[in-house]
Amino acid sequence: MLRRSFARFPLIARAGYFSRLGAGLLLLALAGVGVAAERAPLRVMTDYWPPFRIAGEGERITGLDMDLLAELERRTGLHFDVHRAPWARGLAALQSGQADLMTGLARTPDRERYIDYLAQPYYACAPRLYATKEVAGQINRYEDLRGHTIGYVLESAYFEPFDSDKKLKKFGVSNETQLLQMLTLGRLQLVIGTDCQVDYELRDPQLAQRIAKTRYQPDSRTDLYIGFSRQRPLGSERQLIEAALRQMLSEGWMQRAASRYQPGP
Repeated sequence: MLRRSFARFPLIARAGYFSRLGAGLLLLALAGVGVAAERAPLRVMTDYWPPFRIAGEGERITGLDMDLLAELERRTGLHFDVHRAPWARGLAALQSGQADLMTGLARTPDRERYIDYLAQPYYACAPRLYATKEVAGQINRYEDLRGHTIGYVLESAYFEPFDSDKKLKKFGVSNETQLLQMLTLGRLQLVIGTDCQVDYELRDPQLAQRIAKTRYQPDSRTDLYIGFSRQRPLGSERQLIEAALRQMLSEGWMQRAASRYQPGP
């Protein structure tokens, strides 16, 4: 990491006022370079959520969100230190200030108390209900959800009135992969997820034989955002990321990157 010694640029006592002013400005400029060079990596919390975050070899994470962070690093000069944890734990770290940012965030009034969202989402998914094929045809309207135990991911936001409906029987787990496993094993008959993630998983023929979308589907979409902890002073980093993301979206970068994870013809 680049470090600079200011002792190499002493002020000359005999110089005039403007010489001292110029030297002072030089010191300020060099200090700014030093701060930028020594800026610590931003701590990013995440969890597996294909195709956005995919489990790779060892503990490596790949996927669309990792491509996004890599491109943001290239364009801004910032660095990201990615840590995997259950989604609810990642949100808690953002709330306490133990993490700097997260990707793939749905925007809710409750989260806005501790998350500073970028104004523009970078992608959008739709909340969807999935069931065993025996049950899928029985769910024709929202009211048909009652009487079934519905699997969901803890601390996730889907759509209203589902999120706040206390009359529904809900069973929370840490990630969507668990939901699909429980569905195929018969431990759940109905789950909620997003089409981006679950449809990606259903490319597996064995899952596709057992699981189907229900007839009822909410008329809703979930915008995905980058969000920063309100406990962390990240004004300059936030501005760099926001400007880079805006440019990437205007160039169509996200659509091109996402196409790599979509099933071929």
